[in-house]
Amino acid sequence: MPPIEDFIQAIAIGNIYWFVNPKITSLEPHPHVCLGIYDNDCVFMICGTSNFAGRQRFFELNGLPFETLVRIQPNPTNTLNRDTFIDCNQVQTHDVGDLYYNETLNQAGVVTDAELQQIQDGIRMSELLEQVIQNQILRAFPEL
Repeated sequence: MPPIEDFIQAIAIGNIYWFVNPKITSLEPHPHVCLGIYDNDCVFMICGTSNFAGRQRFFELNGLPFETLVRIQPNPTNTLNRDTFIDCNQVQTHDVGDLYYNETLNQAGVVTDAELQQIQDGIRMSELLEQVIQNQILRAFPEL
């Protein structure tokens, strides 16, 4: 196993990582888009889903703007096998140590700059994210 410092250096905004997420009810690995790392301590990620109907219903029931739901289509650089939806209202934090010591983080691809821009815009527009979290994430985003 590489040193934890190397692990931290390899975590990058826009990377797609597959892992079993203990914060959701599924035991299957899901794609997660990395939004950055904070204080070398926690990683901001959004878990992707292929269940558009479920997300659509959630958005409609809660009056959320659909601009905060980003569709990522499969392509050779992201290695997804179906349309995946990123809900910018549902940013999760994951402890770096947990990801490192459990060896659960597998980088599988990367989103395009256009998709990353849509995610950034979605985070900015989110009415559900705490302002502090929004600011921490948006400060880390590269200029696109």
